[in-house]
Amino acid sequence: MDQKKRITPARPLSPAVSQAAQLLLYLGSQPGTDMTLTRICEAVGIHKSKGYSILNSLSEYGFVVRDEISKTYSLGPAVIPLGARAIDNLDIHAAARGHLQALADETAGTVLLGIVSNDRFYVVGKYDGNAMVSLTIRQNQCFHITHGAHGKAIVAAMDDETREKILTSQPLHFYGENTRADRARLEAEFVRCRENGYAVDNESMTPGIRAVAAPVFDHKNTVFAGVVLAGMFGQDEIPAMGEKVAAMGRWISRQAGASI
Repeated sequence: MDQKKRITPARPLSPAVSQAAQLLLYLGSQPGTDMTLTRICEAVGIHKSKGYSILNSLSEYGFVVRDEISKTYSLGPAVIPLGARAIDNLDIHAAARGHLQALADETAGTVLLGIVSNDRFYVVGKYDGNAMVSLTIRQNQCFHITHGAHGKAIVAAMDDETREKILTSQPLHFYGENTRADRARLEAEFVRCRENGYAVDNESMTPGIRAVAAPVFDHKNTVFAGVVLAGMFGQDEIPAMGEKVAAMGRWISRQAGASI
């Protein structure tokens, strides 16, 4: 992921603060434990000496932790209360918690609420309805905006210009990490999503797991979030599951001020 492309300055910025933010975002987006100084700086695109000084400064405040044995870096404990406060400040999440858990319980699936930011989908709420089966997705985890069912639901709800920018960018992850996006297939799915209110991933992302997702709109009727329901339900159950998640998406949208 090229963190340099995440921000397009519209006003004067502090280069050091911008680079620190890029380092933190990169560490937060990587699940691995081999985050060496060289790998981090190459990915972000800054000189090692600069990256080293910034990481040292962040470690002083607990935002980054350095393993002295492996010489690798990871996010530190200071980001935990910040993330929790950010989630608490998302009114739609606070308002929807009980409804999302009820949907998970009713369907015996896993329900996710995610917020769209730049080219990422950030999971701000995860609710499991089956104690025996749970997806290995963490709250606060992020995915590419085009990832699977939520990607199709969100991109289908965008205006034509924004959708075209997404579709002409790389990479795309609608059908997995190593598959090419079939434009005709995608357009057909976008049409169905707009008609039905939900998009489907039929085991493309994870064998044995199906997912349905619906967009969430803000007071400007602009898509800014998504609801995902995933589980081991049968293919014949997709329409019923889809209608449930579409209804949830509409309810949360109304709570956010959308007129849909």
